[in-house]
Amino acid sequence: METCSDILRVIGSGVQRPTHIMYKANLSWIVMQEYIKSLEAQGLVVSAIENNKKVYHLTQKGFEVLNRMKSLRADLSLLLGEA
Repeated sequence: METCSDILRVIGSGVQRPTHIMYKANLSWIVMQEYIKSLEAQGLVVSAIENNKKVYHLTQKGFEVLNRMKSLRADLSLLLGEA
């Protein structure tokens, strides 16, 4: 779940190219590809070709899940006194 959250956060911040997502989320290429496939299958991420390069974008559902995860993290930080 943490890895999915990291990938959604990275793409949501505007990082779109696969290698950049991989580095920002601190993942290996193979692991990143598997997670991206899963996120696409769940309708959270879509791929597109822009300027002859593959890029990824969050769907509306992806943004909603990302915002819920951020909210949950904030709530847990408050609960655990980490604010």
